[in-house]
Amino acid sequence: MIKPDNIPSQILQAIRLLNEHGFDAYLVGGSVRDLLHNQTPVDYDLTTSAQPEQISQVFADFQVIPIGLKFGTVSVIIEQMPIEITTFRIETEYTDFRHPNQVRFSTSLKADLARRDFTINAIAFHPDIGLIDPFSGYQDLKNKIIRTVGQPQERFAEDALRILRALRFAASLGFSVEDQTTKAIHQFRSLLKNISQERIQHEFRQIMISSDLHAILYDFRDIFAVFIPDLAATFDFEQHNPYHEYDVFRHTIEVICNTPPELDLRLAALYHDIGKPAAFSIDSKGIGHFYQHPQVSAEIARCNMQELKFEKKLIDRVETLVRYHDYPLELDQVILKRRLRKFGSDLLYKLILLKKADITGKSEAIRYELIDYFNQISLMLDKIIRSKPALQVTDLEIDGYDAMALGLQGPQIGLALNQILDLVLNEKLENKREPLLEALKAIV
Repeated sequence: MIKPDNIPSQILQAIRLLNEHGFDAYLVGGSVRDLLHNQTPVDYDLTTSAQPEQISQVFADFQVIPIGLKFGTVSVIIEQMPIEITTFRIETEYTDFRHPNQVRFSTSLKADLARRDFTINAIAFHPDIGLIDPFSGYQDLKNKIIRTVGQPQERFAEDALRILRALRFAASLGFSVEDQTTKAIHQFRSLLKNISQERIQHEFRQIMISSDLHAILYDFRDIFAVFIPDLAATFDFEQHNPYHEYDVFRHTIEVICNTPPELDLRLAALYHDIGKPAAFSIDSKGIGHFYQHPQVSAEIARCNMQELKFEKKLIDRVETLVRYHDYPLELDQVILKRRLRKFGSDLLYKLILLKKADITGKSEAIRYELIDYFNQISLMLDKIIRSKPALQVTDLEIDGYDAMALGLQGPQIGLALNQILDLVLNEKLENKREPLLEALKAIV
């Protein structure tokens, strides 16, 4: 249960002030859920019987920001803490599957809680009264269940984004989705096409970095295929290859779940084999091949991420990881230096992590040997980076002025310095000024 001592003093002060002026006021929503789940809330929301103008009057001595008067919401700053305070309200029809056509203020806390999405988010708390839980949200929280408030068909028809919110809560909290809610999610999945790509992306990116993804990805794969259409072709697509135990999508899930919860890596894992069905061929021995599938997958990844309005920098990183996920990485210091030059240290380390995750989704016969191999590559890469090698012309102990002093001009300077860099990368020349100058003179 929630102890008032665990609630910031600013929140308790806001509730007290509203109560002293004759209004009901409660902590509500995600903050109550988090406190009951022994997590620290990111923010705190209050709901009250006071209307926006009355809220402003109660907090006349504080900074009040009218952030959503149409929906009855104002933000009050108490001792540098912003607190969103919203009037009890009832919402009417949602003709755009996202926003209510009309909002009416109410004097009923239960009516306000009844409009919320899931039972675990429809719990209120008052420091003197305790929990107000008309929809048994606390029981669902203890049982680790995601269940809509009221009929799931109505909740998802009102706001289709709730479909992804249900999956996000299940994946992030490690909960299961109640049967009727699950049935309605599948039934109403096409309504997601009415939701903006930005909204979908916001929920999707949070799902992808959640801790409990495996069951959500597999059981609700048809939901993800609504906004990643090429994903559907990977479902149950047998690979006909002795190095693979799973179909393409099952393999993809294994790879995702074996990467750290970093968005670029998780998305790269999701897209890395999405082009396999399009690249599939089978030889005379019945062995399946997927020639050029990294390139096909990378193009699909870029197009889909652009449609979902992901930021360009993230798209570029994911596309690179997907395009090069089959790129050879040898246990060779010279070759690793060249890979380091090509990708940079951060992306190269991520590429190694993606390759290791990719291996865990393959046949056990090759898994452990290859993982050990890439662990050795990581150790060698650590050693190379600690040595601060010259990877670019600008890292050399000589520069263009040295080349000009020997009579080189214009493009000749760059060509000569790149020749020197090539010798250094191949470890045929030490990156020290005197031997570099001697080599430069020999080129001239």
